[in-house]
Amino acid sequence: MADQTPPLSKQSLTDMIAAAARALNLVRLPRRTFLKYSGLSSWAVDKHFDNWSDACRAAGIDHGCSVAEQPRKLGPTPEECVDELKRVASLLGVTALSSAQYNNYARISAGIVSRRFSGWPNALAAAGLASTATAERQRPLTKEECIQELQRAAQTLGRSHLTTSEFDAHRGNVSAFRIVRVFETWHAALEAAGLTPSPNFIREVPISTLADDFLAACVDLGRIPTIIQLTRRSRHVSHTFGSGKPGGYGAFKRAAIEHLFSNHTRMPPAIKTLLQTELSQFPTAGASSPDTRKAQPHRQGRTLNFRAFVYAPTCEHDIVQMFGAVAPDLGFEIIGNRSAFPDCEARRTCSGARETFVRCLIEYEYASSDYRKHKHPVTGCDLVVCWTHDWADCPIEVLDLSSAIKKLDGWR
Repeated sequence: MADQTPPLSKQSLTDMIAAAARALNLVRLPRRTFLKYSGLSSWAVDKHFDNWSDACRAAGIDHGCSVAEQPRKLGPTPEECVDELKRVASLLGVTALSSAQYNNYARISAGIVSRRFSGWPNALAAAGLASTATAERQRPLTKEECIQELQRAAQTLGRSHLTTSEFDAHRGNVSAFRIVRVFETWHAALEAAGLTPSPNFIREVPISTLADDFLAACVDLGRIPTIIQLTRRSRHVSHTFGSGKPGGYGAFKRAAIEHLFSNHTRMPPAIKTLLQTELSQFPTAGASSPDTRKAQPHRQGRTLNFRAFVYAPTCEHDIVQMFGAVAPDLGFEIIGNRSAFPDCEARRTCSGARETFVRCLIEYEYASSDYRKHKHPVTGCDLVVCWTHDWADCPIEVLDLSSAIKKLDGWR
């Protein structure tokens, strides 16, 4: 039977540490040096002592402070942050400062300053500085600010109704688009401000008018028009003809043709035959369908025209699609996506002479602040990929796609 070495006692370990320090002629004995000298494993020390400092203390030799005993490193004070902001602003000769401009000359990073004041705008205000025009345009408005701007423009025009074009013509630093982002619709914003839509606004175009436009396009083309062809020959937008609505353009065509026939509208015989053929292709009333639920229209963002993306993202699913399309250009390889946290496992390229990759766990969000809103943990995620970066104190690295794609081919 093999010999079994008895376990090392605490006193024996202490004597070995003291003997090693004397033999190596060291005032302070690093843990790694002792383990190499003695041939013991880390477990032999951890079995008796919580940390190496306690082991050295028991052996009567000099030791460093344990992690718990180390004094907490205090960051810069708010006063020091303010002084640094003023120094950089004076160096640049500006009164409005962005975090990017500041970081180019700062001794205290913008992230630390933002955390000290719970946000970059608050830090600038404490230093008597202002946000840049770009930052001010991107800042989310409150409903109260929107209402004040609407009422100001209405008072300037001396009327109780307001259109988006009229508002933009008499606006200050706030556009109608920023107000719609807060209230989702222009009419909801007007209602909150106690205003009314323009008297010329028609909430719904009569089917008789749209059917006449549809018939005119059929006669002009000699066939059933596409929604784009119909829009070009009409003064109405594609949404009026069913784009984005339940049933889409097909539902509109059926309603328009049925209206023309029910009102016995005069038309060339060839066009009448064409419309009858088109109508016969629609399912008859009362026919069973796979699902009778109505699909909700997809909300579209502002016009983007970046590669295959016509509109800017409006939800987290759009972020997933866009990041998947540009990931190779940004130095990522996607291993897989899922619905659980974190959303994506990827590999990220490392800078250096050779191309190497590191594991990167990613969480998709429309806005970086949604990460906090969804109560995701701080650990377990390496990167937040979003479209709007509105959380200055985010403890996790953020990839702002709206800025990142501007450096890629296809941006214009």
